[in-house]
Amino acid sequence: MEDPTAAQGILKTSAEKRIMNSASVPPEDCIFCKIAARKLTSYMVYEDETCMAFLDTAPFSKGHTLVCPKQHGETVWDMDGAEIGGLFALASRISKAVVSVVDADGFRFVQNNGEAANQVVAHVHVHVIPVRLADKGRFMDRKRFTAEEMNSVAASIREKIAEVV
Repeated sequence: MEDPTAAQGILKTSAEKRIMNSASVPPEDCIFCKIAARKLTSYMVYEDETCMAFLDTAPFSKGHTLVCPKQHGETVWDMDGAEIGGLFALASRISKAVVSVVDADGFRFVQNNGEAANQVVAHVHVHVIPVRLADKGRFMDRKRFTAEEMNSVAASIREKIAEVV
């Protein structure tokens, strides 16, 4: 029997709590699952058997990268501790390359779970957002970069990741 909460975008994570996300879709319709399956293009900077990292197409800054597992899950509650640890370890490695390539002064990890937390794509992901000291305390707006700029940054991050341990 189909779960009626699924049509409402409510993710069942435990008997005690449900996370609302109107962006909930089955894996075959998930944009990140489509990227993992190569059904959609992306500015991929890293990929292994379980995870991938690619540039955000509506970034807060140059080099803003999304790191996510290939396996579909909507929130970190859908992952075990080792998977969460692996995802953040990879995000840390990616952050070193991103900060170096864009000459940032720091970076943010942002990981949203559910619509109330501003999760737009209902697939677990960590934002790696490089920041500059000059922007400290300022509201961050989404930026636009040309395909040429995105390709160039992605290529540089891919090269740098190979050097980062």
